[in-house]
Amino acid sequence: MTNYINGAIRESIERAKMLISKIPGAKDLGLYFSPLARAATTDIQNIINSLDYLYNDVDYSDASNLRQKFFKFKKLSGNLAEIENVVIAAMSRITPDDEFVNKLVYEICSEISYPLPSPVASCLSQKYYHIYAEYGLLCIPLLESDFVLHIPDVYHELGHPLIELDNPKVEPFKKSLGQFNAIVRKHFDDEIKRRNLNKSVPGEFDPLLVYKSTWLEHWSIEIFCDLFATYTLGPAYAWSNIHMCAKMSWDTYRLPTFQKISHPPNEARMKAIILGLNIIGCKSDAEAIQKKWDEFKHIVGQRKGPDFSIAVPEKLLKDAADLCLIGTRNIGSEIYNVTNQNKVNLLLNNSWKAFWKDPEAFADGEAEMFRNFKASF
Repeated sequence: MTNYINGAIRESIERAKMLISKIPGAKDLGLYFSPLARAATTDIQNIINSLDYLYNDVDYSDASNLRQKFFKFKKLSGNLAEIENVVIAAMSRITPDDEFVNKLVYEICSEISYPLPSPVASCLSQKYYHIYAEYGLLCIPLLESDFVLHIPDVYHELGHPLIELDNPKVEPFKKSLGQFNAIVRKHFDDEIKRRNLNKSVPGEFDPLLVYKSTWLEHWSIEIFCDLFATYTLGPAYAWSNIHMCAKMSWDTYRLPTFQKISHPPNEARMKAIILGLNIIGCKSDAEAIQKKWDEFKHIVGQRKGPDFSIAVPEKLLKDAADLCLIGTRNIGSEIYNVTNQNKVNLLLNNSWKAFWKDPEAFADGEAEMFRNFKASF
């Protein structure tokens, strides 16, 4: 297998070199994708250098180090595959739709005083709306350049780089998240101590430990991104979230069992969003959204189980809403208010108002409305 791994490394080096050759030139890239091309070229070259080192380092020739050599090769191959399948794929099929969504995302970032550079946007998503923060690449579904009701999800994705990137401009937001995670940790630690004092010994599965780690590793991030979207966009984000749940996820009260899950239950997300809307003064919108959300849960037969309040205490959601608002303000982002006249904000919030005014007729006018909006850029 020593010959195999060396041969595999050599092949990967050639693949990486070929991948660099697939990056389009300036003429084909256009204005928006050039920074992405530079970042991808640098990252691929670093992978080539790491593979070359792995191939030539005599320490890895020792049989006792072969497992570690395989491990490093696997990691580098995975990094290369992500660049190939996401970053280079996005650059190799640039369309007029991509030009529009880049203008749209830039406009959103300008409207909300986003503290980081506007990410590059591509209509080549394999994961619904998804952002690769390290590359500054926001992938959205193919048809989202022609339909309006899901665009609010862009605001959620813009929350992730505020957490994932090391940049002094986002430190206040990360500080708020850190303070919230400290509250989460203390809450569940106290619950575990209380349980132990009551001599209630868990079985093989300890839900409190799973809930605690799930919050700290995943849920707090997603809730903060939901709240960031709520604070910068307003009611349209809440309506869009219900729209997404109706299409994609009916398991409203889903909790982790033996393994952590990446996203909080939809009920937790909606509770946090509605709390956020109330905090920024959108009380009537919050009431209307809560009513529709309750109707939806009733129609699809979702009922809260006895463990839900243990896993998702409402106090934690209130703490998240308070701290996220502080973090959002402290990075200088604009907070939504009903007098907002920004172009994208008006489009998204007015579109949802128009939808609820006559849901069945909305589709008839959506295409023309969006064409007019595109023409304004």
